[in-house]
This record gives sequence, structure tokens and C-alpha cells, in this order.
Amino acid sequence: METNVLTLGRALRAGVLAGLLLSGSLGANAAQSTQVEANKAVVKRYLEAEGTAGFANVLKEVQAAGHKQLRYEFHNLKYNADNSELAQLGVPDYQAIPDRSNEITRLLGEGDMVAATVRVKGTHKGNFYGIPATGKSFDFDEVAIFKLANGKITETFLMADEARFMRQIGARLPARKDGKLIAPPIPDDTREGDVVLNELLAHPVDSQQYRNKVLMVGYKAKTKPPGYAFTGRPYGTNTRSGNQNTVDMLKDIKTATGKDVSGSFGAAWQDRQDRIANVIADGNQGMMQFRLNAKNGGPLYTIPASNKQIQSWEICFAEFDGEKWQTAWFIGDELGMMLQIGSQQAVSFLLDDINAPR
Repeated sequence: METNVLTLGRALRAGVLAGLLLSGSLGANAAQSTQVEANKAVVKRYLEAEGTAGFANVLKEVQAAGHKQLRYEFHNLKYNADNSELAQLGVPDYQAIPDRSNEITRLLGEGDMVAATVRVKGTHKGNFYGIPATGKSFDFDEVAIFKLANGKITETFLMADEARFMRQIGARLPARKDGKLIAPPIPDDTREGDVVLNELLAHPVDSQQYRNKVLMVGYKAKTKPPGYAFTGRPYGTNTRSGNQNTVDMLKDIKTATGKDVSGSFGAAWQDRQDRIANVIADGNQGMMQFRLNAKNGGPLYTIPASNKQIQSWEICFAEFDGEKWQTAWFIGDELGMMLQIGSQQAVSFLLDDINAPR
């Protein structure tokens, strides 16, 4: 892997200098760096208050007029409850989870964007989007991506690990009286990896952060960047999978029954093409936000193929050591994926206990 990384780095440097001389863009911009740190401080205030009784007051101070909520924290649960009797049952988040705490575990920024991972802990003590209080504690990960202008948040994208939360409190997806399974709408907000890569290569920067972004985007692009010599994954260690809840569940089933669940994840997708929304780099860290885009043309483990086009969010946080992509941490919208497949069997596969029929 080291030789491959060096090859990519040398190839990028060979084409960078001419572009830098033409653009006059040499060295770091101190003003931009100062603004990024200020943006991080604003996001830190938001995330530490999120879901607490004081959150509304913080929003008044940090959120811009005309703010866009691109995705809600519990996006699938919210859409499942909207326009149904479930919406009348729920109480405000800070009442349903009165002891919530948010620990920011990653915080990185570039330009007008800040991305973070958050460890959320608390106790489920009130009706939450139609889920009656269970009194059980939880501990799950969340990702948050923001855009800012003039010190205010203009766009917010949140994605809690809803599947982990629901499995930990022993909850199932609340049933609507109309019997519908609601998959949230999919906006057209991603681009092909090749398009994003070509934009990067057209505006070279002589920095390790730039080369890290090229490597991340190159992983998802069909046409690889100059010097990209990887035949498999370009990173060393996968510290978390995008479908980690499914991975953990399969292990639990094997432990409890001594049997493997038939099927696989990869076989479910035909003509898969991951489309990119955003990529940033900060120091030795990087973030890439993308969607799995594929036809569900094969069985997903024991779930029959739906033959539907699936577009499911996944976010990668990367750590680098110089030219090496050392670790990759992924989180995916597993509950949203099952709702898009559109069967109760798919949702039950993810959320039911390990003794459920499979």
C-alpha cells in the first residue's frame, strides 16, 4: 500500500506546481484558517446543546435567517410519525430524553463547512416519535454536517444511528394506523465521483489535505486520478462499517444459534455507483459524504430483492498519516435503506431481536 500512496502523491505533485503558479495560490490563507476555527466554535455550541432544554435559545443565536434543514437527526422516525396519529403522541426531545449528553468525538472544517461525529447518551423516559417510554439507556453515534456564512449556520445535515438507538431501547418502528411504511424523499443533491474528482484536479493545491481529498474521491470515482494504483480499498483499517448494526446483529445470531445467516450485503446491489455530496479535509482528518446508489436486484441476506432503486446515505471519516490513509470510519442510514426496500420484513430484519424468524 505504501508504494501505491507514494505513486499517487508524486503524480499529484507533478501536476500541481503549474496550476499553483498560474493561480498565484501559494501557502495557507491565515484569514481562512481563522474563519474555520470560528465556525467550529459555533458548531460546538450547537452540538453540545442539541436535544437539551436550552437548545431553542442556542438556535436563536447561531442559526441564520433562511436556514435550511437538509436532514433531521431522527429523520426516519420523524417521517414515520408525520401526518399520523404518532405525531400527537410524541413529546419534545428534551422531555423524552431529559438526561441527554453529547460528546463531540471529531470536529473538522474546511471553507464554509464543518463536520462532526457525536456520541449521544441518555435515557428514554418519554414518548419519542410514537415510541412509548422504555426507561432504557442508550449510547449511539451521530454525524453532523454544517455550512456557515458570517458566523451563522445556513445549512444543517444530521444523521443519528437510529437503528442502534432503537435496538438499544428495544423498540420497533411504531406502526401507523394507515399501515404505511414511509421512506423519506430523496433530494437530488449528489454528483458522480468522476465529476467531483475532475473539479479537484482542475484546481490543484500543494497541500497534504488536497491530496487526501483526491485519494478519498478517487476511491469512489470510476476514472482514477493520476498515480492511483490501488486495486482494493485504499485505506488500512476499517474501524466501523456503514452497515455496522447489521454486522453486529449477524454476529449475535451466530453466537446465539451457532448458525450463519444466509446471503450477503454486496449481492443485493446491481450497478452500484456511490454518488458524492461533500468532501473536506482538515489536518490529518477527512470527511466524505456520499450515497449508495444501486438497484436492489438481489437478496439482502434473507430479504428478497425489491427491484427498487435505493439511495442510502453513508458518511466516511478518514485519518491519514502523511500520504497514508490509515483508518476509515463509516456510518450509514441503515433504517432508511430498509424503508426504501419497502417491506416489513426488511425493517424487522434490522430491528427485531435475534430470536425473530429469519
